[in-house]
Amino acid sequence: MEDCYEQTDKLYVLPSWRVNQIIMIAVRFLNEAGYYKDGFDYKRFILGKGIALKGYSSFKPENLKELRKVSLSLWNEGLCLVFHDRENSEKCCMIAYNDKKSVAEIMQIIFHEFGHIELRHTEQRPNAEAEATLFSAIATFLVIAEQRFHIGRLIASERGAESFFNGMRAGFMEKPDMKEAV
Repeated sequence: MEDCYEQTDKLYVLPSWRVNQIIMIAVRFLNEAGYYKDGFDYKRFILGKGIALKGYSSFKPENLKELRKVSLSLWNEGLCLVFHDRENSEKCCMIAYNDKKSVAEIMQIIFHEFGHIELRHTEQRPNAEAEATLFSAIATFLVIAEQRFHIGRLIASERGAESFFNGMRAGFMEKPDMKEAV
C-alpha cells in the first residue's frame, strides 16, 4: 500500500463520527449480503449489484493507464469506475483489481473499490481514500473472522440476522461513561 497516496502528500484523518458511520455501512452491507451463511461469495454478491469485476490481467497495459486517470481511487492496486451509459442513462460501475495478489489482498482491494461506490464518492480525494480503506478493513476483517470463527453465524442463529447490526448500532449510539474514561 506504499503507493496509496502517491498523487498527494496530505493524509486525511477521519473524524470519529464518520468512522462510526462507515463501520455501520460496512456491517449493514455484509448483513445484507448474508456474509455469515454457508457458501457466501462476496464477488458474486457484488456482481449481483450490477458491478463488473475484472482482473488487471484482462486489460492491455495502456488501457489500464487510461482507466487510472478516470478512476475514483488513488490506489494503484485497484480501479473504481462509475459512469452513465449514453444509450439508456443507467449508472454503470466497474471494479478492476490487481489479480496477481493473494486471495486476501484481492478481497481487500475489491472491498476498497466497492467502498468508493457504496460511500458514493464522486472524485479522487484523500478523504475518499481514507473512507474506502476503512470500509475495506472492516469488511475484510468481518469476512475473514467469519470464515475462521463463524461469529456472525452464531449471532444470527441465536438472535436473528439483524442482531449483529442492531447491537453495533446501539453500541455506537451510547454515550461514553465518564467513570470508564478516567
